[in-house]
Amino acid sequence: MKTNGEEIPQDTINKCASLCAFYSKAKNSSNVAVDYTFIRYVKKPSGSKPGMVIYTNYTTVNVNPINFDLC
Repeated sequence: MKTNGEEIPQDTINKCASLCAFYSKAKNSSNVAVDYTFIRYVKKPSGSKPGMVIYTNYTTVNVNPINFDLC
C-alpha cells in the first residue's frame, strides 16, 4: 500500500494482514503471523528462484484470516 510518507493506522494494517492471510495457505488457521515492511527493505538475492525475497526491518502482526468481500 502507498503511504505517501504518512503513518498508517494499526486498524488498516490489521485489515490488510487479515485479507493477505485469507489468500495464503494458512487461511484455515485461526491465528496467522503476517510480516510487513517498507519496499526499500525487500531484496531479491541474485540467482534465486522466482518469488524468493529476503527482507529486514519488519513488523509482525497476528491476525485471523478474513475475506472482507463476504462481510
